[in-house]
Amino acid sequence: MRQLPKRHLPSLVTALNLFAGFLSVVYSINGDYVSAAWLILVAAVMDVLDGKVARLVKSSSEFGVELDSLADISSFGFAPAILIYQSYFSSWGFFGIFLSFLPLVFGGIRLARFNTQATDLAEKDNFFKGLPIPSSAISLVGFVVFEKSIFGGFKHPEILTGLTILVSLLMVSKIRYEAMPNFSFKRPQDAIKIILMIVILPLFAIFPSKIIFPGMMMFIFSGLLRAIIDHFKRVDDDDEISDIPAVE
Repeated sequence: MRQLPKRHLPSLVTALNLFAGFLSVVYSINGDYVSAAWLILVAAVMDVLDGKVARLVKSSSEFGVELDSLADISSFGFAPAILIYQSYFSSWGFFGIFLSFLPLVFGGIRLARFNTQATDLAEKDNFFKGLPIPSSAISLVGFVVFEKSIFGGFKHPEILTGLTILVSLLMVSKIRYEAMPNFSFKRPQDAIKIILMIVILPLFAIFPSKIIFPGMMMFIFSGLLRAIIDHFKRVDDDDEISDIPAVE
């Protein structure tokens, strides 16, 4: 039997991402919303792994980048849109359709911007400009499994409405989010990151359905907090510059 060339391994992992997203849509249509949510999380794991595998086998191509984007819009845009529509918004008429469409259309815009501006400084210094589409999807499906676990059903569409609008707008915002946890062990905030990871990871292993949503909310608001702090730093710097007397 002919062995699969190593250069095709990243595309195989991306295909698994795409398949998980497709299965999620099938489960959503069939009314198994929790399984549909977990399949999107499986797709997110595949999304992380395809990049790791590509670096491991030293195989990177424009084809792989395009396939990855198609998988992302399917698994993290279309699949979550179907899930939240079926589980929460199907009885809301056109407004429910429009609301469910937001993560898909803003996710598509987010991916298009990322692909065309990949050399942007915000993408090069371990930060993304705007909330990544997988993070948006994980936030939405995290809420689905969280509410099912805590309340035994899908009883708070008003909360999901606000969350859907929030993550959709954040995807096309200029707010910076860390691509991966980055530790230099020289900054005070690194100690906070380490403590949070030590606390969250064991809790996730024990109570995954209860931890994903709160963990994603911490991630989302960390970006908002960073944006606020950076804004006031710029204001202070501008004030200091304006206080310097002009040389005549």
